[in-house]
Amino acid sequence: MLPLCKFYRYLIYRLYHFREDTPVVNTVLILGYIHFSLILLILFIVHTFTPFDVWPDWHAYNMRLIAIVFLGLHFPLFYNKKKWKAINNEFKGESPRHRKIGTIIVLVYLLGTTFLLFTLPVLYDIYRDSLK
Repeated sequence: MLPLCKFYRYLIYRLYHFREDTPVVNTVLILGYIHFSLILLILFIVHTFTPFDVWPDWHAYNMRLIAIVFLGLHFPLFYNKKKWKAINNEFKGESPRHRKIGTIIVLVYLLGTTFLLFTLPVLYDIYRDSLK
């Protein structure tokens, strides 16, 4: 498992304990979605604002295969039962106020990632001529 910063550990904690019975697979899939979205955003930004052509020519079959491999790698990279138990113990005693603020921050992060994923390409399409 990779070493993680405090915000990311808290993100895992909040996702895993959003409801008391959230399965590990759901948490790892949400993390995979976030990472895949952020990679696509970075590729899009580099492709748009630099002369480099980093946007891959993906076909539907290749895209599905890449997504399956990417999500499949997330489980061994990010899930470790002992580490997640340590993360749980680290944040278990948080106050209701900190819990509420943390939940809001995590939701803003998740919704913001999704919003940017769909908004940036639309804005690019609208302002394409002025960017070049």
